[in-house]
Amino acid sequence: MNINGTMAYIEALGMSLDEPAVLVLCEALKAPTMGELSRQGFVEGWKAMNCDTIEKMRAQVPDLRRSLAHDDAVFKRVYLYTYTFGLPTGQKSLPLDTAIEYWKLLLGERWKSHIDVWIEFLQKEYKRSIARDTWNMVWEFVGWCKRDPQLKEYDTEGAWPSILDSFVAYYRKKNEMDTS
Repeated sequence: MNINGTMAYIEALGMSLDEPAVLVLCEALKAPTMGELSRQGFVEGWKAMNCDTIEKMRAQVPDLRRSLAHDDAVFKRVYLYTYTFGLPTGQKSLPLDTAIEYWKLLLGERWKSHIDVWIEFLQKEYKRSIARDTWNMVWEFVGWCKRDPQLKEYDTEGAWPSILDSFVAYYRKKNEMDTS
């Protein structure tokens, strides 16, 4: 299914194209990239959810939404999948503007205390595309931030990528935190 057909189909399910649950659906249907659904992924994905009519598919949408909001395993699987899903054809890294939009969509609720500063940092300081390792480590970092929301315990000598070290320094400076 091409991009126009995919968009029409998502809307026919009663989903908005800009809601995070669309990524859950695309992951479940094994969409290879943005705007494309393969026949095999479509059939196997819906079969796994026991849906064989449009009515059953529509009825599954609330469960897709709930799973993203309440099931950390589903959220992590969708988050990691989104990197490949969002990659432009032939590229090895995610363009910064694309990564930012996906981070807003996926992490806006889960990382409320830091997402705006993270995006500001990326746009003002980082300004480069996002490698897969960085994307994956941001997931881990978001979980770490839940335990230390003020980033007081962050260790720049730890195993974090340098982009996160730079972000923490930016965050601390912006919030005038004592880093000693």
